[in-house]
Amino acid sequence: MERNIRPFAAGELAELSLLAQRLNARRETGSTFCCARAEDIRRDFAEAMAYSAACWEDGRPRGLLSCLPGPARKNADCSLLLDACGADYREAAGALLARARERLGPGMACTFFFPVENGECRGFLEQAGARRQVNEYILRLGREAWSEPRDMAAEPRPVREGELADFAALHDQVFPGVYVSGRDILEDLGKGRFVYVVSDSAGLAAYGVLKPQSNEQAVAEVLAVRQDARRRGYGGAILNYLAREAFFRLGVRRLELVVDGDNRNALKLYLDTGFQLFQENNCYILR
Repeated sequence: MERNIRPFAAGELAELSLLAQRLNARRETGSTFCCARAEDIRRDFAEAMAYSAACWEDGRPRGLLSCLPGPARKNADCSLLLDACGADYREAAGALLARARERLGPGMACTFFFPVENGECRGFLEQAGARRQVNEYILRLGREAWSEPRDMAAEPRPVREGELADFAALHDQVFPGVYVSGRDILEDLGKGRFVYVVSDSAGLAAYGVLKPQSNEQAVAEVLAVRQDARRRGYGGAILNYLAREAFFRLGVRRLELVVDGDNRNALKLYLDTGFQLFQENNCYILR
């Protein structure tokens, strides 16, 4: 058997995307950073081509490590997808990681999110010295499981033109260094993302970001309340407004969100709203 580790090549993206789609369809081999549809995976791979590598055996792709760096955060979001196990997995994963880190350069951390069922990835990363972070939960709310509250603490609305700078500043203050900045959200506003806010006498008090994913599903990508405006019911108001917009304006059947496992207040709010656990993920960071 001849094994070859080499960077992504444009002419191989279609084949690599199909491999990634197949491996990502199973939690035992999947990565949270990888999309579900082959065309979306190929688009992401094209963007990450300079920092990614694939494992080929006898002319066929066996696995890959896709890395999308964020220079401002000094972090790369990484998807490790391998059709292997045991020593074979560890050997191929080690070679892929070495090639990718060489291209990423010094000082760039690598973050991996993957289902808890993917024990091969977890074992490899622990052996490589990666540090485990708090687990995250993916929660889902079906349209049939949601009923709009009769009374809400506030009535959210779409963000206004004159509030865009304040929104971006609030987002970056609440979530410094997160994968999507306030500027990123504004660049996609009205196209791939929709922002809804609650305001009080001090300005923007809470906001939520709704991101359509398909005809079937949307994501409550971000939900936040200004620190001094918490415990007033604004978070619940925003969350239910996002559900209303997703189900009745976008017409999707499911609303999905992600929450850290140690964020008990948010987790209680989501479960009380009708969300149910869909998937639990490990997070590891390798510096």
